[in-house]
Amino acid sequence: MRKRAHLGKGCKRVLLRNIYGLNPMLALSNIMDTVTSQKPEPVSDLKPYDAKPGAHHVLKDVYTFFGNHVQNSVAVYVGVDDWKRDLQLLESYAFPTVVCDPFYQQDEWRTAVIEKRSKLMDWMKYLKDSDCGSHFVNPKWIEPVVEFPGPFDGTRNIVDPTNNTTVNMPVSSWETLLNKAAALRNKAATAAQAEPHFALCKIELYNEEVGLLASLLASKYRPSILYLRWSASPDESQIHCEAAGHLQSCGYRLISVNSTGYFLYQYSGQDIYSCASWTNVGMKHPIIEQMQGEVANLLKSQVPVVGAAGNEPSASK
Repeated sequence: MRKRAHLGKGCKRVLLRNIYGLNPMLALSNIMDTVTSQKPEPVSDLKPYDAKPGAHHVLKDVYTFFGNHVQNSVAVYVGVDDWKRDLQLLESYAFPTVVCDPFYQQDEWRTAVIEKRSKLMDWMKYLKDSDCGSHFVNPKWIEPVVEFPGPFDGTRNIVDPTNNTTVNMPVSSWETLLNKAAALRNKAATAAQAEPHFALCKIELYNEEVGLLASLLASKYRPSILYLRWSASPDESQIHCEAAGHLQSCGYRLISVNSTGYFLYQYSGQDIYSCASWTNVGMKHPIIEQMQGEVANLLKSQVPVVGAAGNEPSASK
């Protein structure tokens, strides 16, 4: 009996790439029909914010997409690598937004928002002086906080990447952050609002996105739109590969990747976990089963059949 050759992870990925003509993450997603595009160009329901290189991909019609949820939609941004680039999202999705900046990446901008939120003319002048005069963003609907999202309200020790020191960081649960965002609306209107709808989340915190995703997916909340910037490519880093796979297995579909590395996901609710029993000892992973079957059938159709030794047809005379 011929022994089955053992393939390492690298060999398996090369095999999948050769068979599907794609990278393995995309091959798996094509089987699941969850990926629309991994190219920098936006899909049909998206558009670039503007013609500048690296512009965010945003929804063409926010109001049609969210429908009645627009009235109680809120957003949470985690990490502020470039506040000027975030203005594209804050303007396109005009929702009350909590901006978590736990490592004081943009402390000057955070202070400006707080000080000028009740002085619209001063806020507009600040944007103009910062070469952002073309943006209109309501500062009253932005709440910058020096907090870290998590599964609870409290504190935790975190290593500050800017100076490699351990700091005691305030932690707010996702529910607390959403309620803070909802409170930014007019109080009279808020009283009649339903529970906040988690419309959008942006995660851009170097080397923290895996843990942040884990706490988000462990909560009851599923933001409709998720902008995520991976610290390493999911096709090159195993921990990011598993996190990206878990994200899509939980019902998110990757709809766009722009040239600056922002992955844009949309929640579809079609998660792999709810279609199988994870308490059945004999249950085999449905994706792996389907992949193995398709790969085996494809290999059978491409490998020529060689006659057994001693049974070759005789040469014609």
